[in-house]
Amino acid sequence: MFRVARSVLVLASVLLLALAGTSVAASAQTESQTRTWHLEQFDRTSRMCVQQGPDGRIHASYFIFVVSGKWTTDLKYGMRELPPGWTATEHYLPPGSNFHDPDGSITVNGFVGVQGPATVPLATYHAHIWVSDGIVTETLPTDIIVTTESWVDCMNRP
Repeated sequence: MFRVARSVLVLASVLLLALAGTSVAASAQTESQTRTWHLEQFDRTSRMCVQQGPDGRIHASYFIFVVSGKWTTDLKYGMRELPPGWTATEHYLPPGSNFHDPDGSITVNGFVGVQGPATVPLATYHAHIWVSDGIVTETLPTDIIVTTESWVDCMNRP
């Protein structure tokens, strides 16, 4: 009886060690896949004001953004949900890092150029900057406001 009990205990400990080894390996694999970068959200939605204009007039500008942390692969970025007929550049951030300084500041490390006709209908277009490592995609809301008011009045709107 003693031998049977000891055999059962030995077998149980071997199985437990095998399971523990599997969970440690799974944990290490999950940890290595954990993303270490983040698209920073601003205190206020980024905004671009475009004064609606006559046929043929093209408006061009850019939006800035910040990716913080560390990344080991290219991060592709661009914009989506643009006004009709508008386009945006798509580029890559090469592997690197960007961390907050002790005073809380951080380097702006990305910008997306946008352009399109100023003849689109008057509206606020809710576009998004996107950044992706090929697995995870994060977005940052932006507004493109096509208006008849002055740029200063538009930009100072709450």
